[in-house]
Amino acid sequence: MLGYTLHLGGYGLKEYIDYILKRAKKPIDLDIIYERYELLKKKEDGNFVMTSLERKDIKNLVEEEVSKLDYYETNDHRYTLLGKSNYRKGRLQINKLGEGILHSSTISTDKDGNLVIRNEMFTISSADCNGAIDGDLVLIEISHAGIKPRVERILERNIGNVFGEITRLGNHYFLTPIDPKQKNLTIALEGDYIEGTLVLASLEEKSYHFYVGKVLQEFRHKDDPHAGSLTEAVKSGMPIGFSEESMRQLEEIPTIVSLKDKEGRYDFTNWDIFTIDGVDTKDKDDAISFTNVSLPDGHSLLGVHIADTPHYVPTNSPLHKDAFRKGTSYYFGGSVNPQYPRKISNGICSLSDNVERLTKSILMEYDEKGNIVRRSLVRGVIRSGIGMNYDKVNAILKDGVVDSEYAPYEKTLLQMAKLAAILRKKRKNMGAISFSRGEPYFHYDDKGDAYDIVFKKQDLSEHLIEEFMLAANHNVGAIMEEAGLPTVYRVHGTPNREKLADLLRFLDCMNIPFDYSAEEICQNKAYMQALSKHISEKGGMLQNMLNTRLICCMAHAAYCSENTGHYGTGFDVYVHFTSPIRRLADDTISRVLDECYFEKDEEKKNKAIRKWKSMVEIYSVQASKMERISEEVEKNVFLRDSAIFFSNHLEEEFEGTVISVSKSGLTIQLDNLLEGRIPTYSLPGNYVYNPKTFTLLSLDDFDSYYMGDRLKVRVKSTDFENKTVHFSVLGKIYENRIEDYTDSNEVLKNKKIVKRNNR
Repeated sequence: MLGYTLHLGGYGLKEYIDYILKRAKKPIDLDIIYERYELLKKKEDGNFVMTSLERKDIKNLVEEEVSKLDYYETNDHRYTLLGKSNYRKGRLQINKLGEGILHSSTISTDKDGNLVIRNEMFTISSADCNGAIDGDLVLIEISHAGIKPRVERILERNIGNVFGEITRLGNHYFLTPIDPKQKNLTIALEGDYIEGTLVLASLEEKSYHFYVGKVLQEFRHKDDPHAGSLTEAVKSGMPIGFSEESMRQLEEIPTIVSLKDKEGRYDFTNWDIFTIDGVDTKDKDDAISFTNVSLPDGHSLLGVHIADTPHYVPTNSPLHKDAFRKGTSYYFGGSVNPQYPRKISNGICSLSDNVERLTKSILMEYDEKGNIVRRSLVRGVIRSGIGMNYDKVNAILKDGVVDSEYAPYEKTLLQMAKLAAILRKKRKNMGAISFSRGEPYFHYDDKGDAYDIVFKKQDLSEHLIEEFMLAANHNVGAIMEEAGLPTVYRVHGTPNREKLADLLRFLDCMNIPFDYSAEEICQNKAYMQALSKHISEKGGMLQNMLNTRLICCMAHAAYCSENTGHYGTGFDVYVHFTSPIRRLADDTISRVLDECYFEKDEEKKNKAIRKWKSMVEIYSVQASKMERISEEVEKNVFLRDSAIFFSNHLEEEFEGTVISVSKSGLTIQLDNLLEGRIPTYSLPGNYVYNPKTFTLLSLDDFDSYYMGDRLKVRVKSTDFENKTVHFSVLGKIYENRIEDYTDSNEVLKNKKIVKRNNR
């Protein structure tokens, strides 16, 4: 007896051999593989007799998998899965210290024959990376006890185009990558260049680690301050450019929808469909429709129509591989580094006004209480009638001011706003959490310099679109889950208790205490909602900072192949579907739908489901990873732009609030939401920090500083490279000292003074 249960109906030969090797307790030879394969097939078909041709097919498959390093062959010609040997294969991640990190899942069996899956992580020193760079597919050896893992072989280079600075050595020019994760590459350039120019180059490998680069595009010189945002973004991990293969594929992408494109699609071109976006939006991947005509009383039909990127970009084509590599579009410094080239993102896949475009459309019928009555998902073709902007829609919804161009849509917009409010209230009753946090945005001049700062906060039209996109994401996820399809879920866990406890203590120090404990808040979403409302009502000038701290208490949302729920939205199932132009996860959902939901051939559908079940985790990990990098890019470029902005305001005076206190100094948030530091060393006299009360105490007769103090400050210095701004204190406008903490502060202060005097 084999000691395991058979669940292999309809599987191919590789699935059978995988199944056998997963359950083998040690490496086995081909004869045992033949024997166990024959036993498995006999369980399905009692009359099965293995032929010599099938033996040959098994032998060829095993040898092929060994060559791909999915199977491992021992010296005595026995076979096992690579993960059960002393080797591991995977994509290398390089951290900021230059160390390599490799994650691997290994499969083994316990003594009862049950499968045991173990996730492993290996840290590889920079010296043992053997020239491998971030993203390389590598084989590592972990065989010898007491010897650290090392890269045995680079199986596939993760090199597309490289962005870097031209350097010169004698009469020869080289490209030095800006991304520190590519520092192991030696790249020679043919021709003459200006040293210090920033360029994008394609590479041709000549020998191990040595490449010859072909310059594809020249940017600014490294000393030009306007080149800084792009350089900073690349340093933060942003992939740049598209492969030469992608550019060739792009030439074949059409600019208009053909008759053949529309075959088999629902025709929405006579529907009233429109977009609502920011004034400067060029890549429009979502449009909406709304009607309550010919529906039961109080019912409404909401349509959300999403750009169909996979129709023009086949899976595993060069453009799709580049989109996978980027994982998202990157917005920074007033510019965008798109996931797909502009011919796609701003062209054939952008739902522009008065042109036909292909979509995947989710139609949702709601009753008067916001309950979903029915939903359907179709592939369609639309013609968006008008591109509205948030500002003008807000004027209608808030003030009744109607732009003449929007007049035909006024009634529809008001009805949509009513439904959005119902859906928002319904989500809140399910425990959804919302945060009243605005964002500062720079205006940029023609040279790319930040010259003005504005504060953007969501209003009624933004909430309307947000609610409808949430509804679309939830309902598409529900459809996929009901159909049993593999999915890239958007998941969000419960808050971090320790961080919440710190925030509550912080609120005490701000003199705006909250009534419930961290434990109570984590157990009851209503208390989290109450905390968010409390901050909005009591936070005053600190509201935005406090909301940021509250968001930091939340778990980081991510993508996952398993559905663990989404705490923030209140939905039990949630995916990202509505932005396939800009996000890998949404683009992936669209591809799964094409192959597994809309496919009519059952055999093709089942094969696709099996394929995507093994792929969605890979896409989830990549989408999550690149989302984090995108956030890092935006943060670092914003900080650099802040330094540039303040460099034009040196010695000018501003008012601001102390939002952070530490032993190294104060962080001041100005009323325009930009921030700067006042280092402790720049303050007169000596200071000591009390972490219990978030207070920087003067040991002399100078001012002490408390969270929430209002200060008048002067801009003293800026540093583009380190992305820092330093202020000096001109005086206090308001002191936020809490009497309840006076004793604690005085005890610490006196203790430090006595210690100083006794030296």
